[in-house]
Amino acid sequence: MRFNRGKRYSHYSPYAPKKGFSRGYTSRGYSRGPRIRWDRVLIIGLCVVLVIGILVWFNFSRIKLMIKGYSFSEQNQVLQLSGEEVDEILSHDKMTHISSWIKDSKNVKYYDEYEQYLSIHKDLKTKEVIDTVNSYFDNYIPKIQALNYTDQQIWEILKTASADDLQYLINKGYTYDQIKPYMQVKGYKFTDMDKYMKVYKEKKNYNYAVLVSTYPFIISSHQSNQSYTITNTDDISILVKKGFVLPSNYEPKDLVKPDDIPVAPDCDHFKMRKEAAQALTKMYNAAKNEGYYLVINSAYRSYKEQQKTYEDYFKRYDEVTAAGLVAYPGTSEHQTGLGVDLTSQSVVNKERLVFGDTVEYQWCKENAHKYGYILRFEENKSDITGIAHEPWHFRYVGVDVATKVYENHWTYEEYCLYNGVIPTIKEN
Repeated sequence: MRFNRGKRYSHYSPYAPKKGFSRGYTSRGYSRGPRIRWDRVLIIGLCVVLVIGILVWFNFSRIKLMIKGYSFSEQNQVLQLSGEEVDEILSHDKMTHISSWIKDSKNVKYYDEYEQYLSIHKDLKTKEVIDTVNSYFDNYIPKIQALNYTDQQIWEILKTASADDLQYLINKGYTYDQIKPYMQVKGYKFTDMDKYMKVYKEKKNYNYAVLVSTYPFIISSHQSNQSYTITNTDDISILVKKGFVLPSNYEPKDLVKPDDIPVAPDCDHFKMRKEAAQALTKMYNAAKNEGYYLVINSAYRSYKEQQKTYEDYFKRYDEVTAAGLVAYPGTSEHQTGLGVDLTSQSVVNKERLVFGDTVEYQWCKENAHKYGYILRFEENKSDITGIAHEPWHFRYVGVDVATKVYENHWTYEEYCLYNGVIPTIKEN
């Protein structure tokens, strides 16, 4: 076959290129498509990037505020501040109360401190927080920092410290390492640190040093007019005595009569807290199995009933004698529903005169701790307890605590002192 090399395609030839398309030959054959002007694309792309960059540049702070979680209105408030102030805010985590700080304070450098202080003192109003933090950080914290306290340590003391406390630490020059062991004890006070350190040298126990110094009335022979109202009234570990007082309207909600235990004929107060009642039933049955017969003589008494008992003693004796024989209203363990006066069937039958002379008493003295009870007012311990020897009065504290009291020959006061146990209280 011969080819006509000189013949051109006609305009109507099916092989003729169409208008608007270019033809070119590649290794894969002919290619078709619009011609891309890469130089124009590059220019357009650069323009877009430039515009976006400009927008980001002028809104960079807003974008960072948005990323931290600030609302649009909060962003607007922050952006009204100077550049340095905005940077200060951006250097910290989101502040929930930023609007309040901006509204009420010009000290932007303390905004984060306001936020932290409010987080540990939630009961304060924002203006109170501002006034407190301004005062502390202007007048005291720089001097505390000079004692080499870290930021974390400063915030630890600010959980409880007042202005007087901070000034005390500054005056004494106490380091954090010196005060830290005492700060671990519930109820510590900064201004008693001198006393703590003195007692610690003798007792070698931080709990004891704090509690006997700040609440000296725990040892009843220490003269003190301090008085606090107990607020965690349902806690079975509470120490109740003169100084730590139950509210006059407190009555346990779970009072029950202990199962199967006889009640003395003249006893009208036989109910106890449920946990204590169940433990007493176990103790009664254990004693009975060994041939000892316990009887309930008195258990829960209300504040009003204790007041009547105290007044009766007061009429019969002078105030000092009455106070040594019966607890003042609000300071009686009978009101807790955890204290019980025991007697024995031999006393009820008039075979024995008093419970302290019975084999039942001796059994209880040696075994009550196994059931969570302690002999509360021992012989020759009234200088600590404030109450004369009562062989009949037992107090439920739980097996673990009762065992420690028994094994260490402690009063309950001594257990609390050595183990840092005090009620949750408010000052009267």
